[in-house]
Amino acid sequence: MPKHLPSPTHSFTIPSIYDGIQLACRVYLPQQLLDTQVTSQWRVRGAIIAHPYASLGGCYDDPVVSFIGAELLDADYLVGTFNFRGAGDSEGRTSWTAKPELADYVSFYGFMMLYLQYLRLKIAFRPDSESIAGRVHLILGGYSYGSMVASHLPSSEIVADLFNDGAKGTPAHEIFLTARTICTLSEDEISQLQQPASTTPSTTHTAEAAEDVLKSSNTTTSYLLVSPLLPPINLFLTLFSDISLEVNTHASGQHRYIPCPKPTDQLCAHRTLAIYGDEDTFTSVGKLRKWSAALKSVPQSRFLSTEIEGAGHFWREEGAEPQARRSLRMWLHQQP
Repeated sequence: MPKHLPSPTHSFTIPSIYDGIQLACRVYLPQQLLDTQVTSQWRVRGAIIAHPYASLGGCYDDPVVSFIGAELLDADYLVGTFNFRGAGDSEGRTSWTAKPELADYVSFYGFMMLYLQYLRLKIAFRPDSESIAGRVHLILGGYSYGSMVASHLPSSEIVADLFNDGAKGTPAHEIFLTARTICTLSEDEISQLQQPASTTPSTTHTAEAAEDVLKSSNTTTSYLLVSPLLPPINLFLTLFSDISLEVNTHASGQHRYIPCPKPTDQLCAHRTLAIYGDEDTFTSVGKLRKWSAALKSVPQSRFLSTEIEGAGHFWREEGAEPQARRSLRMWLHQQP
């Protein structure tokens, strides 16, 4: 398996649903999807890995994002990464509230939901396909600052509604069109999807079907948090404010405000893995242990955590990265 993410299959930009600024994005197709012998058996699974704080140099080229992404790709997940505003080639500047960055994440979240549904439908139209029966599964992940933003995301139902209701001229509608375009480009990479013209569904039909699938909330989600940030660090990065989602929902620029669920509720209700080191310099191991124990104690909690001995926040210590990889690999084997 590759030690780090290879060159992306597709690089592109999407507008943020917060204010329309362009965000740099990448997707990586797993080998199973590219293998003509097994494409039709691919379980439609994707993962998003968000990067650390942009003002400290964080971007989607981060080495931790890369090795986590490589493990997911090797497990046949379609991997997506993006740059928050102010990072790398993305436009804009890093905020002091994390609200614009939350909307940036939701923008890519919506793209990945749409893109995975389009791929599912393309594969499903093949007579030998087994993918139509399954749901799309999406891991919402992040490292450091990226994990903080990921833990505040709204539900998949709310995200689906945002993109189904996006009027022409809005960022949501542009993202919808981009997802369709990238799926079409992916057909050149996935030869198994190339069918005779008489059996290929029309673009209009596929787009309508994707809308219907999103409306039926056909996406299940899990959470992956690497080196999560806890108080007081996460409070400094949000100016001690409650994070809520603010989106541009009309071509006129009218905004909609959506309260976000408490991270505790989301992380306990969904399959979640938190990986942290006992030498993390941003959050003490005592706080991480207390936080982890509290989440595990919630009735019917689906939260799991792994503490890596001798590992710091940046995973550069000898043996730290292999242990984190092993923990992630074991968790992925238990995913649906």
